[in-house]
Amino acid sequence: MAHGPSPFGVPQETQAHRPPDNPGFDWSEYDERSQMRAPTARLSPEDRTPTVRLGAGDRSPTRGRRSPEEEMEEHLDQIQASRPLRRAAQRARRRTKWWLVTLVIVSALAVVGACTAGAFIVLREGEPDPSAPSAEPAADQPSAVDDTEAAPEVVDPIASRATDTAPISIEELFGADSITPAGGTGAYKVLETEELSNCADAGLDELAELLADADCTQTVRATLINPDGEYAATAGVLNLADTAEADALRAAIEAGLEGGFAALRTDGEAEELGRAATMVGYNTYGHYLMYVVIGRTDGEPIEEASEPVRAIVSDLVDVWFIDQLNPRREVQ
Repeated sequence: MAHGPSPFGVPQETQAHRPPDNPGFDWSEYDERSQMRAPTARLSPEDRTPTVRLGAGDRSPTRGRRSPEEEMEEHLDQIQASRPLRRAAQRARRRTKWWLVTLVIVSALAVVGACTAGAFIVLREGEPDPSAPSAEPAADQPSAVDDTEAAPEVVDPIASRATDTAPISIEELFGADSITPAGGTGAYKVLETEELSNCADAGLDELAELLADADCTQTVRATLINPDGEYAATAGVLNLADTAEADALRAAIEAGLEGGFAALRTDGEAEELGRAATMVGYNTYGHYLMYVVIGRTDGEPIEEASEPVRAIVSDLVDVWFIDQLNPRREVQ
């Protein structure tokens, strides 16, 4: 790598002695060559000109910092450098400058190239890969959204009388002299059956008023005796417009309205049904409201929902009626 001359690295030569007598010799040329080979003085550290460092307030035109070229010229003057040495120093300085300029240009080009490559990579990351498989579904394959939109709405057949048009019947609910709910306490004897076209006749007081205003087309009911003969019960099903109306009627009963369901009284074991305090159980199934009115066969009032009373509600409302109405759900 090119560099300038070292201040203390120039080789020294021995000065030649002029011959005393040589008439044909060109002494002027000899003197000039001798001067060019003048020895370079080696300076001790004590003889070197100290560099004065100035503070910000001490700088002046006469004491300012000199350029490297001026310092070099002064040093060459101090060591009495020859003209060839000066020319060599100047050439070295020029080569050094050109080398620095070249280095700066190369560095700048490297930085520009790196920035360009980085920008290209960033831009490429935002572009889709043409070789990657497309995420769009094929034209002949429906999308998941299309499948969902095309799926038919699931409708409960007994959610409305519009889809469950066939009326209920006595034969459907009480088709024999006795009924035996699955898993129940035994067989219930059927004493009397009845179908009412006016649903208000199946209720008392405020409940009768609600049934008169409701879209109820029929009530099918029967009076039964439980397996041990201690309780008589009137159980029935109301055919309402839809699930919403059935649920609204059930909510009104739960709210504690005045009145209740009427008992279907008969001679014999059920002749006292409804004359004393009774218990009522009810539930909904689709657009149907199912109920049961329970009383003692001996005419005594029922003060609490005992275990036999809960068993009657479970056997007739939650098991028997649902088992008889459930086939309607299977009809398409």
